[in-house]
Amino acid sequence: MKVRASCVWRVGMHLSWLLVSAAVFWVFPDIDLGISGLFWTPSDGWFLAHDPVPEFVRKDFPRLLIGGVVLLVCLWGILRFCHRPLFWLTGRVCTYLVTSLVTGPGLLANVLFKENWGRARPGQIMEFGGAKVFTPPFVVTDQCISNCSFVSGHGALGFWMTALTFVVPPQWRGRVFLMTFLAGSAVGLVRILQGGHFFSDVFYAAVLVIGINCLLARWILGTKSFSCQKSGT
Repeated sequence: MKVRASCVWRVGMHLSWLLVSAAVFWVFPDIDLGISGLFWTPSDGWFLAHDPVPEFVRKDFPRLLIGGVVLLVCLWGILRFCHRPLFWLTGRVCTYLVTSLVTGPGLLANVLFKENWGRARPGQIMEFGGAKVFTPPFVVTDQCISNCSFVSGHGALGFWMTALTFVVPPQWRGRVFLMTFLAGSAVGLVRILQGGHFFSDVFYAAVLVIGINCLLARWILGTKSFSCQKSGT
């Protein structure tokens, strides 16, 4: 097995793009403040902060999504026990969905980042009526103790739905990715509207989770379109 030069180039480009984006948020922190400021006024607070639809997304969306994955795994177990498998619902698919959900939104987003980064949420900082200090996305700070702003947990769950891209037939993948990416973006937008997250929190939730989905699709499902190896050499 030999690593393709094109794969090394792609990885290098992705890392360079990530560093450039981080530098942009570092040099121009007003990007986050400016976007969040569009949805906040001193008199009324956050736009749609307590509207029923955004509150449904905040409170119920995570439970529905995780519950749906659990039901899917249970369905696979029942069908396997009854010797009536579905052609697309395999043990490997279930392993991929559960592993990507636990790894991306679970361990990395909610445990590693949100519990250790210390970034205050928009609704907590002085610019929007709070008492905490605003910090750029890649600065580890002490402005929040637990369940902090970076990265967006809801955004991570929303963008996790792009994992479905890799369990559908190849001819459907482009459309499924677009639909699930837009759905994840909508979830992230809701959290920005509510003052729960900055744009960069949602942006890097997408980068993190979609990247994990792609890697695990290669390792668990053997998705050829993300191969970095050349067989036969």
